[in-house]
Amino acid sequence: MTTSCRILALLLMMLAFGGTAAAAELAGTWQGKLQVNPSTALTIRFTFTKKPDGTYAATLNSPDNGAIKNVAANAVTLAQDALRVEVTALSGSYAGTLKGASIDGQWTQEGKALPLVLTQYQKPQLTKAAVDTIVGTWNGPVVTPRGTLTFVVRFKANDQGELQGTLAVPEQGGLALPMSDIEFADNKLSFKIPMVAGDYTAAYANGVLTGAWKQGAPGFPSNGLPVTLKKGEYVAATVPLKLTNETFAMLSGAWQGTMQLTTPQGKQVSLPVVLRFETDKTAQYVGFIDSPNQHATGIPVTDASLAAGKLVVKANGIGAEYRADLSGKTLTGQWTQGPMSNPLTLTKQ
Repeated sequence: MTTSCRILALLLMMLAFGGTAAAAELAGTWQGKLQVNPSTALTIRFTFTKKPDGTYAATLNSPDNGAIKNVAANAVTLAQDALRVEVTALSGSYAGTLKGASIDGQWTQEGKALPLVLTQYQKPQLTKAAVDTIVGTWNGPVVTPRGTLTFVVRFKANDQGELQGTLAVPEQGGLALPMSDIEFADNKLSFKIPMVAGDYTAAYANGVLTGAWKQGAPGFPSNGLPVTLKKGEYVAATVPLKLTNETFAMLSGAWQGTMQLTTPQGKQVSLPVVLRFETDKTAQYVGFIDSPNQHATGIPVTDASLAAGKLVVKANGIGAEYRADLSGKTLTGQWTQGPMSNPLTLTKQ
């Protein structure tokens, strides 16, 4: 995580507050944009609830950041129209002026102040016709600098008729990431994926969604990547490996090990990894990578070779490569992914 991203996460996490007596106009949900730098702005959403004693409780959510979910408030004061929020645990404060349907103020932390204007927010209500149109599974390709991935989008209606949804990328393990802020009206669809700071906007016509995917990541195109989705169940394409029968016999089965990582924050993390070589329904040789702790399974191996006891495995969907020496039931090598390179030893089970 970059320094700017870490600062951004901190700024959002510290906006938790609760309070003393306040005007009735404060009750409800308020939303604003926190402009962390010229290219990065995050949506923040405060929900105030009035308690029986006249004081307020509040929670904070950010539809742009999955780590900010239902963060409890700890201090709010409102004197006439002057609102002040203190967050002593993070040495932060928010001061603003309540003006009818808006609060004009600043968030201050460690001597840095950022403008933060909040306005009253109401969740968009979808019509039954809109829900019926969009419910189901949609999928389509997205071309990235590392290759083509697949978006699999699933929408369903809950018991209250509200729309819910997930986004999965099979080439990256198929983890279903929950959506927020789903809107579909006048044949325009939009939703956010807080866990990856991403959002999708599209126009609907003749059973097709034509739009763009944007993501708050360094170097990501400002206008997003084109993504066209069509309704229908997704069937994963087989990626056959060019292995000889003799080579496959040596590799066939599951290889397991644990990779030791250091996060950008300096935290040590143990990440189990499983490398599988098997045959599919048509007897073709295929390979997959699983990351159990990340709930990512079935990441396709796109290329594998074994020569003179040296194995090379590639998974283009996650931009990863594993090079290892084979000795009996042990693979000893190096896992490389982007700028990261870590030792990884796998043992055949």
